[in-house]
Amino acid sequence: MGGKNQSSYIENISVQELQELYLQNNSNYYIPRDNWEVPAIFLKQFPQDFYQLEDENRRNELFIQILSPLALKLNEEILAERKQLEAIEKVFKSGAKPSAAQEKWLENAAKKYNEFTHLQGRPRTDLLIYRLKEKIDIIPPSVFIAIAGIETDWGMSRYVKEGNALYREVLWNDRSGMLPQDEKEDLTYSIKKFPSLYDSMKSFALRINSGINYKDMRTLRAGLRKRRKIIDGRSLASSFALYSPQKNYLGLLDYTITFYELINVDAAKLVYDLPLKKAAKQEIVIKN
Repeated sequence: MGGKNQSSYIENISVQELQELYLQNNSNYYIPRDNWEVPAIFLKQFPQDFYQLEDENRRNELFIQILSPLALKLNEEILAERKQLEAIEKVFKSGAKPSAAQEKWLENAAKKYNEFTHLQGRPRTDLLIYRLKEKIDIIPPSVFIAIAGIETDWGMSRYVKEGNALYREVLWNDRSGMLPQDEKEDLTYSIKKFPSLYDSMKSFALRINSGINYKDMRTLRAGLRKRRKIIDGRSLASSFALYSPQKNYLGLLDYTITFYELINVDAAKLVYDLPLKKAAKQEIVIKN
C-alpha cells in the first residue's frame, strides 16, 4: 500500500485493536526474533486502556512493542543527517569548497548540536565536521526503550498519560509543563509536555547527542564505529553513569536490556509498505 517509506500514524486505538493490527502485520511477539523486522506502525500516544492492563508482563511487552518502531524511525532520521554530513566531508576532503547550501546545513547542524568555535574558513569547517561526526550518530533502540521503561514505570507515570513525557525532561523556572504533585512546595521546575511519544523520544535523543553529560557515551560510540563494532545498548549502558542519581542505575539499565532481550530491537529494521487493514473501528492514516 502506498510508496516507499510510508507508515501508519495511529491515534485513539484500543489495546485489542492494536494487538489485532500487530498480528495482521506478522508482529506476533513483542520483539523481533525470526525475521528481524518491525512493522512501521507509530502510535501518537499509548492506548487509553493501556493503563487498565492488569497483566504487568503483558503491559511491559506492549510498551516495548509500541516504542520499538519509534526508536528505529528516529535512528533512520539521525542516519540521514549523518549521511549528509559525510557528503559534506567528502567534498571538503577532496579540496573543494562545500556549496552554500552545504555550508548552511553545517552551520544549522552545529547550532542544533551545541557545537561552537571562533575559527573561520577551512579550519572552522574541518573542526565542525570532526565534532559533529561524533555527535550525529544512532542511539540503540534498547537504550531509548529501557530508560523510558525505568523512568515511567513502564508507561504508568502520569507524565506519560498527561504529556507523553517518556524521559522527565525538566523545565527549570518554568511552570508551563506538568507540575510535580509530590513536590508541591518546589515551584522551580515543571516537566515538559510533548504532542507525541515520538517528540519526547526525539528531544531525548538530541539531549544525548549534544549534552555534556553524555560525552562519555558519544566517545565510546565513536570508538565502536571506528572499530566497526556493533553499536548496541549493552555496549553503551555503562556510559550512562551521569544520567540518574538512582543507586545502581547502570545495573538496572543493563538488567532491563538483558531481561527483555532488547538488543534484538537494536538489530532489527523497519518494514514499510505494510499490508495494513482496518483494525476494528480504528481508522489508520497513511502519511509519508
